Amino acid sequence: MDRTRTRRLLERLVAAAKRTGADAATVCRQLPILNSCLSTDDEPVLLARATRPGDRASYLVLLTARRLVVTRETRVLRRQQLHLNADARHLSDVIWTPEPTMGAIALSATAIDGVREHFWIRTAAVESSAAALQQVFGSELALV
Repeated sequence: MDRTRTRRLLERLVAAAKRTGADAATVCRQLPILNSCLSTDDEPVLLARATRPGDRASYLVLLTARRLVVTRETRVLRRQQLHLNADARHLSDVIWTPEPTMGAIALSATAIDGVREHFWIRTAAVESSAAALQQVFGSELALV
């Protein structure tokens, strides 16, 4: 890994994490995975912690203008792994529901392999996070 590239990426990721309330320690632990998934000109528009229904692991959701990258970390041993690395154009039926009173956004999308993914994105900035999803995916907002 190029140290300068990694340092610039870490600075951008930590800045994006601060906007949503995600902690920098989680970002640092996931950095090797995130670094391998992004090109040098990918700018993060959303970086937040997430959970999935029925799963005790924690997730980190990174959205750029072109990619959605999701990493998974187990609770006890903190093992990290790549959960999803998809071009945003290859995701279908992307819907999200902002829940400002709960400080979260429900996000669902179908990956290119046909698997339907559901995430509960925890964020301190629900409106700006929903705007980032709108910017990347268009107007698939689900009003429930």
